[in-house]
Amino acid sequence: MTLIKQRLGIEAVTTPGKTGQFEVIADGERIAERGGNWFTRSFGAGYPDLDSVVEQIEKHRANDAAR
Repeated sequence: MTLIKQRLGIEAVTTPGKTGQFEVIADGERIAERGGNWFTRSFGAGYPDLDSVVEQIEKHRANDAAR
C-alpha cells in the first residue's frame, strides 16, 4: 500500500474477501490477484509481486492518459 502511494500518489484500499483470495482492480480492470486453492493459500502462496502490481497500474494509467 505504501509503495502504491509513494510511486503513484494514490490511496489503495483493501476490502476483505473470503478464503484469503483477493483481486487488485484499477478502473474496473483486474490488474493482479491472489488465487490458488485452500492448500497453497494456507502456506501463504499465491501473492502477486508488489513491484509487478505497481508496474501494471502504471501501465494502465499511461494507457488511459494516451486515450
